[in-house]
Amino acid sequence: MTLVRFSVVMPIHNEEIFLPYSLPSVLRLMPDEVILIFDRCFDKSLEIAEEITERYKYRSRTAFIELNEPSQGWKFRVAFLRRHGFQLARNDIVLNTDADNLLDEKIANYIRLVGEKNVGMVKFSLVPYPRTFQSFIGTLVSPFLPTVGFGSLYAFSKKAWLETENQESVRNTSRAEDTHLRLSIQQRYKVLFVKTKTLNLRPRETPDYHFLKGVTRWQEKRENLLAVVIHSFIYLRPLVLWGYLKSRLQTREQK
Repeated sequence: MTLVRFSVVMPIHNEEIFLPYSLPSVLRLMPDEVILIFDRCFDKSLEIAEEITERYKYRSRTAFIELNEPSQGWKFRVAFLRRHGFQLARNDIVLNTDADNLLDEKIANYIRLVGEKNVGMVKFSLVPYPRTFQSFIGTLVSPFLPTVGFGSLYAFSKKAWLETENQESVRNTSRAEDTHLRLSIQQRYKVLFVKTKTLNLRPRETPDYHFLKGVTRWQEKRENLLAVVIHSFIYLRPLVLWGYLKSRLQTREQK
């Protein structure tokens, strides 16, 4: 099997609890380069990352980037951190992950699809752990809705990214900058969805999170109202609908 060279980008903000699980799962994929973006960390994240990469003999292939300055005009800081890492990556194929993801090893088999047959991006599914009521519902409906459970874990072509994404536009996203990237890339390239057993160790089901999900369903995806109503009803997330409606109303008022 031909070795595929790829870079991994992982933003980190006080993740000393999760790094002992997530970072080894990244290194087991055998990336050519690992870019760790430490965002204003005041815990032991840096020391833990240094120890893990030393143990796995990855210290020389790991970049430890400490960012403490403001987001330079970006509305969503994580988007700023990720894009900074993407720019630094020396390989065309980049895998984006978060510090609370325990990666499925089979992801390595699918990264090689990027760049083949006009594929510009591969998105990987996440399984919330511990399980929530919403994730249980997601498991039931996922056979009928193939893109259920896909979050901010994806591999993409840096060339496809730079060709398609409007950098000024993504600066103004309030959330879901990964959706912005997907929608940009799929204008010219194929986007594949692959289900994995990757665990997200910090599932979020808070009111603020639900509301922001609703906002992005309008701002980024321009989803139709019926789809959002169905989602809110099935998953018992009324604030998703409220965020969607409020964002849609604000858009109309601004015209």
